Amino acid sequence: MTFPGIEHDPQAPQVNPDMLAVEERRREREAEYGVWVAVQDIPWGTVLAAIPGMPVPASTVERLKWDELGLVAKRDSKTGREVLERTGTATTEERQRWAAQDKAAAEKAAAEKAAAEKPAERTAGKTARTTTTTTEGAR
Repeated sequence: MTFPGIEHDPQAPQVNPDMLAVEERRREREAEYGVWVAVQDIPWGTVLAAIPGMPVPASTVERLKWDELGLVAKRDSKTGREVLERTGTATTEERQRWAAQDKAAAEKAAAEKAAAEKPAERTAGKTARTTTTTTEGAR
């Protein structure tokens, strides 16, 4: 947060316009290359434009409709995750996010399994008691 008049304060930290430009360019590049990943070899003439796991520019995907052809997948999709894991090109942040998602899914599955087993046990116990009571009542 800046305060009015801070630009005239000689003690205030100065903003380096070159560093701002570098940071802006980094964000633009991340937005361009951070969405799509190649899922197979993508030829461009006689050369490979991309290999599996390689980031692909979003503008190229939109222009050439590579997503509709099945050549690319979003990094956060199931197919994208499989390719990134297989090729070892996932970022550290992606690996950490996937580990947290896998852990949450495992905990949810365990909770659902436990919840499914409890009513079955209760129902089995009630059936046995009912059968016993019915048998004793018949004597």
